[in-house]
Amino acid sequence: MCDKTRALKSLCLFLFPVLLFFGTGCTNVSELRRENQSLSEKFSRLQQKTVELEKHYQLDEKPSPVITVANQMCVACHKNLAPALVMEWERSRHAQKGVGCVDCHKADKGEIDAWQHMGALISTLVTPKDCANCHTKEYEEFSKSHHARAGEILASLDNVLAEKVIGLPENNADAINGCWQCHGSIIKFKRDDMGEIVREGGGRPVIDPDTWPNSGMGRLNPDGSKGSCHACHSRHSFEAKLSRAPENCGKCHMGPDHPQIEIYNESKHGIAYATNFGNMAMGKEDGWVLGKDYSAAPTCTTCHIGSYMTSKGQHNDSNHDVGERISWTLRPVVSTKINMVIYEDGFKEDYPDTRKLPQIGEEVQTIEKIVKDEKLVKKTVSRRVAKIVSWQERRENMKGVCRNCHNQSHIDSFYQQFDNLVMLYNEKFAKPAQAMMKALTDDGVLNPNAPFEHEVQWVFWELWHHEGRRARHGASMMGPDYTHWHGMYEVAKHYYMKFLPAVIKAAAQKSDEMRTKYEQKIEELLVQEEHLWMKGLSEEEIEVLKATYKNRYNE
Repeated sequence: MCDKTRALKSLCLFLFPVLLFFGTGCTNVSELRRENQSLSEKFSRLQQKTVELEKHYQLDEKPSPVITVANQMCVACHKNLAPALVMEWERSRHAQKGVGCVDCHKADKGEIDAWQHMGALISTLVTPKDCANCHTKEYEEFSKSHHARAGEILASLDNVLAEKVIGLPENNADAINGCWQCHGSIIKFKRDDMGEIVREGGGRPVIDPDTWPNSGMGRLNPDGSKGSCHACHSRHSFEAKLSRAPENCGKCHMGPDHPQIEIYNESKHGIAYATNFGNMAMGKEDGWVLGKDYSAAPTCTTCHIGSYMTSKGQHNDSNHDVGERISWTLRPVVSTKINMVIYEDGFKEDYPDTRKLPQIGEEVQTIEKIVKDEKLVKKTVSRRVAKIVSWQERRENMKGVCRNCHNQSHIDSFYQQFDNLVMLYNEKFAKPAQAMMKALTDDGVLNPNAPFEHEVQWVFWELWHHEGRRARHGASMMGPDYTHWHGMYEVAKHYYMKFLPAVIKAAAQKSDEMRTKYEQKIEELLVQEEHLWMKGLSEEEIEVLKATYKNRYNE
């Protein structure tokens, strides 16, 4: 009896919601149909939007590689010898278009680095001139850029430090592993006692291991070209997203003398990039335009060479000359605004605003550095001026990027802040220090042929080459910590506490009379208004400092 009762109760509980549904369902059928139709329409629109997004933001999946007859043997063999290398090529756009090993590594008869390999005349080196067979415009832009001239560091004080100060007569390992890996080396070949190139099995020329491997931006190649495309477009995938990433630039633009990647990472731009990386469309093919394809943050590529939207439409200024939008030079002892002179053959020169500009059509004697007999030499070339781009025009091109996110007032105020910091550095520290070093040289205290003989020369070097650059670059890229603590604070501390005492020390080593002369010079310098703080602050300033410290720390 109990079991029947429980069964009846269970049946009633089941039938109740069913009856309730049928009792009310009829009145809601139309409403349910309307909701179902609405949901179907929304789902259809979502599917359509998904298709549009997939077209706009390319997925990671790549079409299968096209392996031509000419490249079949290469791929088959290297899949065993270097499988990861082949995998990288297989997912490249080159592979999708049927561009393979032979297409890039092929060489012409008579080329110094050519050798027969499995029936094909090839070269181990792939230079910008090789890439120019397909990428002519990019090659022309890059070959006239500052990046292409990065190898000229071989004739600078930077290289003196690496080779002479640090190196041994027969061991330039610091320059080889350090400087040249970013700036580029002169590619040389091992030679026998007769000066002939040493060749191994199959006639392969042996590249001097002191100069290769090297992907330096300004590498000096045997075919006369300058640079290395895979400095940014790493082989063998050559992905655009890698060359657009700030980390890629950070391989070289980092450290005590030019910490651009560190500055970028601490800036609002860098923070936005790190946080919104997924919204950057980094892998988009066939163009990457700020304000059209992405908006989350600018990268180095965005500001210096990328295309961007304007009120008049797309500004197709994407090119491979990274210096065209720079209006200050932040590298030397004293910064100047820089105009650009472009000659009829495309050769470009930066003219500091302190240097008189030539006229359009004027013939100018220019200095170009080339490799001759595996050495960097100067070559004088007569060129005719075709165009002059003022520093104001260069800045305006950079401002076009800024306008995608900021109004004109914001942009102009930023540049005023930046300009003022550079001028502060110039006027208070760089110019007086430079004048002091010149005076020491003129008085015979310093030997111009011995750039690091005295302590004062080391201190002066770091003052502008390290600390001064950090401050100026920090301001240019909105990195407050690098502007102040890593920059101007270090400049000021070392100017007062190291540089000026080192000036007197060097002068004293010359003679007592010279020491007295420079003590007087420095005394006259320090009575100028901008240096009077060394004699003490005012009573009012001291009281404010004490009160602030007391209120904050109760000490």
